[in-house]
Amino acid sequence: MKYFIFFILVTATYFRPQEACVKNRVILHNELGPGRLLEYHCYSNKDDLGIKNMAFNATPYVIAFHDEIPNLTTWNCLLRQGPNNKFVYDVQMYKAGPRLIPRCGQIRIWTAKLDGIYFARQLDTPSVLALYWIEK
Repeated sequence: MKYFIFFILVTATYFRPQEACVKNRVILHNELGPGRLLEYHCYSNKDDLGIKNMAFNATPYVIAFHDEIPNLTTWNCLLRQGPNNKFVYDVQMYKAGPRLIPRCGQIRIWTAKLDGIYFARQLDTPSVLALYWIEK
């Protein structure tokens, strides 16, 4: 038994927790329609990724990250679309819950469509309407 405890201690000391933890991902899609751009500004409590644009059906934008412990990792994206970007929503894309062990491999899929913003937690499940655009 004491060899097992020694093995666990050596293993825990040798490997950092995040090395074994698959990064979490936030995935953003633009399905607004042909010729419609999605403007997005994504930021967390530690990083600001700047303002970017995504064309209709372009390669999805992916944010890959590890949860920060003990800080609660959050990712928000300010989404804008329409003429003069008059439709907006500041979406909380991801928020880690209070925990001592970080989450690993979490997926959050957000899809911008004309009628609103859709959400799914898994790649193999259909997105559901979660938020309606706010007209400014």
